[in-house]
Amino acid sequence: MPRRASSLFRERAFAMLWLSTIFSGLALNMFYFAEAWYVVNVLNMEASLGVIYLIGTLPRVLFMAIGGVLADRISPSKIMFVSTITKSALLAVLVLVLVEGGGIGLGALTAFALLFGILDAFFWPASGSIVPSIVSKEGLTRANSIIQTTNQSTSIFGPMISGFVIVALRYEGIFGLITVLLALGALFALLVRVRKSPSPDTKAERITMLTSVKEGIGYVRQAPVLKAFVLKTLFLNLFFTGPFAIGIPVFVKHVLHGETLDFSMLQSGLAGGMLVSSIVLGILNLKRRRGLISVLAQLGLSFSFLALSMAVTFWTGAVFAACMGIFMGISNICAISVIQNHADKAYIGRVMSIQTMSSMGLTPISYGLTSLLLSVGVGIQNIVMGGALLLLAFTLWLIVKIPSLRKAD
Repeated sequence: MPRRASSLFRERAFAMLWLSTIFSGLALNMFYFAEAWYVVNVLNMEASLGVIYLIGTLPRVLFMAIGGVLADRISPSKIMFVSTITKSALLAVLVLVLVEGGGIGLGALTAFALLFGILDAFFWPASGSIVPSIVSKEGLTRANSIIQTTNQSTSIFGPMISGFVIVALRYEGIFGLITVLLALGALFALLVRVRKSPSPDTKAERITMLTSVKEGIGYVRQAPVLKAFVLKTLFLNLFFTGPFAIGIPVFVKHVLHGETLDFSMLQSGLAGGMLVSSIVLGILNLKRRRGLISVLAQLGLSFSFLALSMAVTFWTGAVFAACMGIFMGISNICAISVIQNHADKAYIGRVMSIQTMSSMGLTPISYGLTSLLLSVGVGIQNIVMGGALLLLAFTLWLIVKIPSLRKAD
């Protein structure tokens, strides 16, 4: 491990954040894998998977700005703790329902998705704003890379563990394990000590939360780089998220004719690519042309997604998924570093919440359209190909028409 990366772990706050990221990241990746495969393989309701994702995304969009304001006003680590420990309690209830009732219906899964979405609306702005509060600007790219590397590692091992646990212990076992991991993640989040600098909001009690939200939106609108990345993220998720999130389990089952472990291996291949990109960026610690690199990586993601739509064997699908992971990781890490570098610390929570909102703003439409197309009989390969072509066209437009993206450091 490079000396500078090692020095980050000597900081207690960063070490605790890293441990929290490991446990909560493993838990969430295992949960989303188990949830998707349960709907597709047990309930046999592929089109309804989009409905569950839609219900889970809407509260994130609606409450994310409020979560950003809270992250600027109170300790992000406390917000992360409350959100994560509440998820653990909800999963404990889910385990009881499985044990006592023998199964979970679509209505119960939808209710859990709604509650998880509300909790995530407060968790993600806090987790996005906490790194600049404990790391210097010079170490942002490396710190973000370490956190992203950890996240992608959990994205690899989460589905792998989930697949084996489902085969061995069924769904009661996997959801029980997730409950314990979330509790551990919450504990380490609580141990992160954040030194907050005074923000405009804490100086005047009369400033309302709504005013703070408006200030954050106004701040982003006046910053060309931040506004450009919001636009980039908004349409990336419209064309990509629905076809990908809903399409992968359906693709594995109906096109590749795979089983539980095949799905877990394909998901792990994608995350493996993201891990590679995170490690490389952590070593390079890029500080210039990160905006251009982010957009070019999104272009590579578009081509890889298009290639995946034409895969007919498991191994070709895994290779294209790994390529997608590499480009996705590069694009995300560079984008986050640019945003954090350009945002004032007093507004970082709100800026990250607006960025996260933009990543989810059109996601409900993407989920809804994908589910609608599946319900009327459109093949999943055609849906994935259409999303890839639209993403490719939009990314080319970004490169040509928005110079602030190309020039951002």
